[in-house]
Amino acid sequence: MSDTYLEKNFFARTDILNLLKKRVVDLKEGCRQNVALLGNQYVGKSAILHNFLANLDEDNVTAIYLDLENKDFNYFFSKFTGSLLYDFSRKRELPLHDDLNLLLETTKEFVPQTVQVIRKIQKDFNNGKLSASFLGLLALPEIFTNETGQFCILILDEFQNLDEFGVPHVFANLGKKIMTQKRCFYIMSSSFKGMAKKILSEKLSLLFGNFETIDIDIFDAQTSQKFIENNLKDIRIGNALRNFLTDFTGGHPLYLNLICKELISLTAIYKQNEIYQPLLSQAVENTIFDRWGVISRHFELVVNELCSGKGNRTTAMILISLSKGKYKIDDIILDTGIKKNMILQKTTRLIELGVVVKNGNFHYFKDKLFKYWTKYVYQRRLCDVELAPDKQRRQFKEEFTAGIEDFNVATRQDFSSRIVDLLYCFDNEALNLNGRKYKLPVFREVTPCRFRNEGGNYVDVIKASTEDAVWFIVSKQEHVGESDVNMILREAKQIEPKPERCLIISLMDLDENTRVKALQERFWIWNERELNTLLTLFDKPYIVR
Repeated sequence: MSDTYLEKNFFARTDILNLLKKRVVDLKEGCRQNVALLGNQYVGKSAILHNFLANLDEDNVTAIYLDLENKDFNYFFSKFTGSLLYDFSRKRELPLHDDLNLLLETTKEFVPQTVQVIRKIQKDFNNGKLSASFLGLLALPEIFTNETGQFCILILDEFQNLDEFGVPHVFANLGKKIMTQKRCFYIMSSSFKGMAKKILSEKLSLLFGNFETIDIDIFDAQTSQKFIENNLKDIRIGNALRNFLTDFTGGHPLYLNLICKELISLTAIYKQNEIYQPLLSQAVENTIFDRWGVISRHFELVVNELCSGKGNRTTAMILISLSKGKYKIDDIILDTGIKKNMILQKTTRLIELGVVVKNGNFHYFKDKLFKYWTKYVYQRRLCDVELAPDKQRRQFKEEFTAGIEDFNVATRQDFSSRIVDLLYCFDNEALNLNGRKYKLPVFREVTPCRFRNEGGNYVDVIKASTEDAVWFIVSKQEHVGESDVNMILREAKQIEPKPERCLIISLMDLDENTRVKALQERFWIWNERELNTLLTLFDKPYIVR
């Protein structure tokens, strides 16, 4: 894979790349900090790792990259040892070979101890001594770094699959070696966050060498829009359609990339240099509705894997129920007729796999577009009694067009009005927002107001009333300052009963002085991340700036 290709197909994530580069500098200065990248499939973890390696220009650092997805121990052994000797040979300008035995011959004069250990590992592997081979491989970085004075970076992509090799105590043995290998920097990645965190906390919680975990998530709204513009290059797309596409894909880089590719193809076919709604509709139909569309096929494979084995029909019914907005267990029971213990068992598995997120009593799809496909494509394929592809295609187009119109209606509202609509959705549930639990009451009346702050400017404030209490809510897309906090405090003193809660909702982070002041006065503070969590829970479009 060329550096040009990587540069062309890599977008954003520069903060994570910079952190990994800093960790390499720290390693060479004697301060090692291992890293774990965690995030759902296809959000860009491997792209980060490939770009990091492509731009790693350190003569005294040897990097080994192991992609463990659907791999066996033979791959682990061959790739581990081959990569180590190949990179050493490249740096020493020795003959380069793809064959391990040739690499052993050409490097034995320069790293005799390393070669001797690899030959021993090779012999154990050929004799079926899997545990001995694995332990030998784990010891190899330390032997190599001691012999050469090099530093080593060992990257284990989808590291949880080590457990599939059939080696006893695989992570306990790995942890012991990580602790002693001071010149080896470990980077691990996993698409199964829950499973990975359990391994890291229970089996790789080390006295020395603990892992710094970094969550790799979908793009935020601003990055998604830049990504669309970057992919479409000179092809124009209006703000409304670009905003819709950002929301429709949930900011998932894979889907954005695939739909943009289809749009580029269609603009070439129809000789257009601007994207209008019919063209976007055609691109979505080609990629998501058509059975062999690239995104549709991807989702089909995901569903087949989720629904394999005993009780497969149950999982499919739960996914369909969730796609229809049945977010609570009792609602799913009423919708499907499935017994509660079976639903709890299946939803727990979906949560562990990262397909479903549980927040309070709510269950919802992690992947916004997967939910859309499940509702408007997969459900229809299972439930339609009439084999009428043209009718299904026409219905899909109509529903997609209606979705764009609904999005446009919602996004034409001003920010404060959209917050009012959201507040009316609260139903006395406890929800987790960015690691903190909030009890959100039922509001009987929500009234937009305007108060004047210390600077003489009017600020939108929402007065929300429950049966026996009042909330004051500042809702601003732009900066919220100390004067806004003081304004709320002043107004709160003038009414009876005093507000039970004061809340700031802002798309911009508060400066430190304002945040401290607000927290001292027991304000709640919600920024874009918390707001989008609520909008997802209540099936409303993101607020895109």
